[in-house]
Amino acid sequence: MRRYPERPLVGVGAVIIRDGKILLVRRANEPNKGRWSVPGGLVRSGEKLKDALKREIREELGVEISVGDVACVTDEIFFDEIGNVEYHYIVVDFFADITEGNPRAMSDAEEVGWFDLSRIGEVNTVDFVEKLVRKILSKRDEIYIS
Repeated sequence: MRRYPERPLVGVGAVIIRDGKILLVRRANEPNKGRWSVPGGLVRSGEKLKDALKREIREELGVEISVGDVACVTDEIFFDEIGNVEYHYIVVDFFADITEGNPRAMSDAEEVGWFDLSRIGEVNTVDFVEKLVRKILSKRDEIYIS
């Protein structure tokens, strides 16, 4: 159960960067419905993180990816109006590259877009995306970005 979980749920996301732009999806569901985020989803029982990410990206964007190193790990905790934990995710985001297909909005995505890394502050992203992009830009020479 996603709402009011007994324990945190594990999610994965794909940080796909090409030509100075990051691929984001506008979320179709809560939490953060309508905001832009990296594509991804939940890990199923018995599924390895990278396998889960490949499956989720196939379902959400209709593309195949290769998965690289971990980009970041975040806690996503949302409280309801009386202070109960309504959603709690631990998300592992990986750098990834599209190996086949063109991304299009499917399953949990309302829309797909490429956004200039240097202008990410102008986009209505989920909180961690802007922090992640700032980190990527500050370490650009140290991190492989295709």
